[in-house]
This record gives sequence, C-alpha cells and structure tokens, in this order.
Amino acid sequence: MPATRRAWPLVISLLLLPAAPPVAADTPEQSRRTISVTGKGEVKAVPDHVAVSFAVETTAPRAAEAAAENARRSAAVASALRAALGSGATVTTTRYAIEPRYEAARPGESREPRITGYIVRNQVQVESGQVDRVGGLIDAAIGAGANRIGALEFTLAEEAAPLRAALEKAGADAHAQAESAAHGLGVRLKGVLSATTSAMPVPRRYETRALAAETRAAPTPIEPGEATVSATLQVTYEIE
Repeated sequence: MPATRRAWPLVISLLLLPAAPPVAADTPEQSRRTISVTGKGEVKAVPDHVAVSFAVETTAPRAAEAAAENARRSAAVASALRAALGSGATVTTTRYAIEPRYEAARPGESREPRITGYIVRNQVQVESGQVDRVGGLIDAAIGAGANRIGALEFTLAEEAAPLRAALEKAGADAHAQAESAAHGLGVRLKGVLSATTSAMPVPRRYETRALAAETRAAPTPIEPGEATVSATLQVTYEIE
C-alpha cells in the first residue's frame, strides 16, 4: 500500500511592531529662551479733588418735629456749603433716615422697650476741586448746623499724566532688571516678547469725628498731602 503523503501547512508568522511616534519639531515659540521681570514705578502728585460728607442729626419726641427741625438745619447747611464753594461744587444727598429712639427696659421688667422719641439723619456729600478751601468748608458746615462729619477723601481728578509717568518708571525698572539678569547669566537681550501693565491711584483718606461749633475757636487746618500713583509692568524678554 503506497504511503500516504501528508501535507503540512505552511505557517508564516508576521511580527507587528508599533509604529514609531512622529518627532515633533520645536516651534519658534518653544525654542526661544526668555527672561521675565516685573518693573514697578511710583509718582507723587498733589490731589486736586476732594469729597467730604456732612450730616445733620436731630431728635424730638415726635417724628414730624424731628423731621421739620432737620429740614430747616439741612437747608441752612446746604446753603452754607454752596456759598463757601460756589457753583463749581456738587452737593448731593447720600442718606436720609428716620429712626425711633427706645427706652430700654429696666432689669427685672418684662415689658417691651418704649419709643421715647425719633432721630432724623440727613447726610450730604460735597465734591469740589477747591482742595485748599476744605478747612473753611468744614467750618461753614458746622456753623450752619451740621453735627457730624464723615470720611474726607482727596483724589486726583486728572490721572492720565501721573499714570503715564509711573508706567514709564516701571518700564525703565523692568529693563534695568532684565539687563542685570542677562549680564549675570552671560547672555544678551534681543527684544520684548510680551508686556502687561497695571496701575492704580491710591487716594488719601481721613476719618473725622463729630464736631461742635461752640468748641471751635480757630479755622480748621486740613492738609491734603500727596497722592501716590503706582504702576507695574510685567515684561518677557527674548535672550540670545
């Protein structure tokens, strides 16, 4: 019997290798070497704008009586303020309130507090460019019937010029820092890649207390001092 011929299958194995990832070329931005610094600049300036608030506070057994007395005195204060500063000033009512005054219960009493009268407060704010006349303004308001003075604030009405000067100083400071850093690293600056600015004026604020006209024998001395305008400049330089 003839021998049976067996057919052996031909097996071919393929070795699959993962494809190599593409090599990413550096972009011009990624290949740049940089130095980042923050420059600061400050400029002092004399304030040319003032805002001050005055209040008239009156009390009476009846709300209508307290309101009527407050209206009379508030009108006198507003008239005195306008006369002291002229047409260039702005006088604005910022708060008006009528509140009851209570008599607290004595220790051991269980009754509710009783209303014994009413308090009326009328507050106005004055804004003016006549900074040198603030002391006389305070005296005029108190003499006319104001018995409370709120915050007194000096600011700059025109901020553009000192702001530009502060930014210029901040830019010079940033450049000097970058030059020093580059010199220490043994490299050279090529140019500015980015710059971000920020600036904020700092007003002068004063807190005052209630004053009585009878206790005032001399004009009120008020000195506005100086306002500080600050600026920062964040700069990124490209280096060689």
